[in-house]
Amino acid sequence: MIKPRTTFVLYIIVLVLVYLFLPWKGIFFSIITALFLAHLVYCSYAICSQVYIKTHCIADTSERKISITFDDGPDPKITPQVLELLNQFNVKATFFCIGKHIEENKETLKLIDQKGHLIGNHSWSHERWFDLYPAEKMKLEIEKTNGLIFETIGKKPKLFRPPYGVTNPSLKKAIKNFDFNTIGWSIRSFDTINHVKKTVFRLKNKLKPGAIILFHDNREQITEILKPFLEFAQSENYKIVPLDELLDIKVYE
Repeated sequence: MIKPRTTFVLYIIVLVLVYLFLPWKGIFFSIITALFLAHLVYCSYAICSQVYIKTHCIADTSERKISITFDDGPDPKITPQVLELLNQFNVKATFFCIGKHIEENKETLKLIDQKGHLIGNHSWSHERWFDLYPAEKMKLEIEKTNGLIFETIGKKPKLFRPPYGVTNPSLKKAIKNFDFNTIGWSIRSFDTINHVKKTVFRLKNKLKPGAIILFHDNREQITEILKPFLEFAQSENYKIVPLDELLDIKVYE
């Protein structure tokens, strides 16, 4: 992937060539500018682009090992249901938790930890416009969430997933001193859309060794999706392992 700085240099070079040699300067300027802006948008919204932040999105393995992750909890009603289902299948997962939800549901966070699952940082607010925050405000949110997780379970996460999977220079600056392992995904379940059968069908078709799958533990239909997926994955001899085993990384300080 070409980095933004390199893209900008190439953009300037092409503009100069267009100005010197081509008659339709305005048209080419517009096209190149549009392509440049599209590239920057892609870099921000494709978490696995690796442009701004090194991100783990899939494991480099041919073994039938995968990991499942959950965003946006803890939820006092749904998260315990997810934990019970995972226990039935003897599966460990990773929960990327929102700070303000932890503050309201500390006992649920403790339960996640007690059941042997991993916990990561997913910002404090998960506001819609989080990616437009200045770096210092992002840093304060992330720091506050890490502090509350440590206060609640006695562990400080090294796992981080950006809200909405959006990365940019501000976020890069915000997390530079945290020594995080930033986690993306290779399969997005789309469990936020209310089509259980279509979601399960898509998950089955996308599954492959090394996959990191994104779910949400604050959606009413998640157990209806998760149960048939776990049944399928195990019937296909996939081993569902925690992220530290799949990626060989540290998950707590």
